[in-house]
Amino acid sequence: MNNVKRAKDYIVESLLYLMKKKKFENITVTDISKKAGVNRITFYRNFNSKEEVLKCYLDSITDNFIKTSKILYTSDNFQSYIINLFTHLERYKDIGILLYKSNMVHFLKDEFDRIFLAKAKNSNETYHYAFVSGGLYNLYFYWIKNNFKETPQELANIFNNFYISKGDSN
Repeated sequence: MNNVKRAKDYIVESLLYLMKKKKFENITVTDISKKAGVNRITFYRNFNSKEEVLKCYLDSITDNFIKTSKILYTSDNFQSYIINLFTHLERYKDIGILLYKSNMVHFLKDEFDRIFLAKAKNSNETYHYAFVSGGLYNLYFYWIKNNFKETPQELANIFNNFYISKGDSN
C-alpha cells in the first residue's frame, strides 16, 4: 500500500472513530489529522473537507459492493437485488448509525441516487430510477430508526409487497 492510500485510510478511520466520540460538527480537521498521525497539509492534499472524507468512504464501500456482488438491478431479480443490497447495508450498519446520529444520513441518499440514476437512458427511466432509489433509501432510513429490527429478507418482502403488489399509495 502506498503512502497516499495509507494516509487516506488513516484519515477516514480517524474521522469514523471521532464520530463515535463527538458530534460531527464539533470535529475539526486538526482533530482528524492528529488522530490520523498526519499533518493538516496531508489532510488537505487528499480531501477538501471532512464531508468529502465521508463521501470518499461511502463511494468506496458502494463501488466495492457493486464490483464484488456483480448484481444488477432488473425487474426480473428485484427480490434478490433488495436482499443483497440490504445484506450489504446491514454489514455496514455502523456507518449508517453514525450518519443517522449526525443528521447526515442524506449522504446515503446521494449514494443510492448515484448508482440508480446512472442506469437511466432516458427521462422516463430517470423518473423510474429516482422512484426506486428514493423508496429504497427511505426503507433503509426507517430500518436505521428501527434499530435494524427486520432482516434483509423481511425488508425485501415489505418493499416487494408495496412496490410490485400494490404499486400505489393505498
